[in-house]
Amino acid sequence: MTTLKKALLASTTLALVACNGGGTSSGGSNTGGNNGGAVLQNLTSPGATVDAFVDSINYIDGASSYVELYEDEAYRSYEADQEEWFVIWDDKFGEYKAVSLQYVRAIVYVDYVKNTDSLAAEFRAIESDDIAYGDINGDYYGDDYEVVDYDSYTDSFWGRNSGFEYEDEAETTDVNLMAAEAEQLKFFKKASAVSYEFSVSLSKAMSIVTLGSKMESMKSSGDLSSEDMSVIATDLQKLTGVSAADLVSLDKEQIVEKAAAELGSTTAAIEQKLLPGLFGISL
Repeated sequence: MTTLKKALLASTTLALVACNGGGTSSGGSNTGGNNGGAVLQNLTSPGATVDAFVDSINYIDGASSYVELYEDEAYRSYEADQEEWFVIWDDKFGEYKAVSLQYVRAIVYVDYVKNTDSLAAEFRAIESDDIAYGDINGDYYGDDYEVVDYDSYTDSFWGRNSGFEYEDEAETTDVNLMAAEAEQLKFFKKASAVSYEFSVSLSKAMSIVTLGSKMESMKSSGDLSSEDMSVIATDLQKLTGVSAADLVSLDKEQIVEKAAAELGSTTAAIEQKLLPGLFGISL
């Protein structure tokens, strides 16, 4: 690959990162080989989503678990000092289970690259250890995950260990207001994940997420037009400080340094975390 093509990939990635909020793929982990010189390391997935996690649970279990309540629907998510919680039907065990999204994102697993399959496998390994110690309903206090029971009378789920209620908040709150709050929460969570994972300021992370959303909207209507590409190039220059002329006249190191300086990040964060961590690209 030429230096120019690599540089283009690097610049475009800064926008594409917002499309998955720092998460990675599901449906097959990358533990089968050395992955082109990569080494095993302790990893977390700060940008993992509920859907990606459940998809990976199904992949490793060979089962059909599904999301019952998302984090913006679960009542416990809105309690003071509580994290974001979601409720799934856990097909492997035949029971409902509530899980903290922050807990999932903080799980440490060993692999060559970030992926939700290895994350899900580690979750199951921790769960197996808890069960072996006699904690069959989740961690002892229900701080990270717990089995929940459905009460048809109140149409709610109740935690066996914590005693918390996990009802559908959307049913008891103004739907339009709830939808707006959920979108705002989703945006800030994406930005926070990007900021944390790739060492950029929150304001820059918000710009990355906004650009990523713009690109998603453009792509949803078909292939990107020349006008679309021109808009993206202009936005990328505002975000990274790297112009089309820079891509032609500067070498790879200079381009990465310029982008890192503009983003308030480091060249190491861009080269060692952002690119290989998301797309397996090594400049």
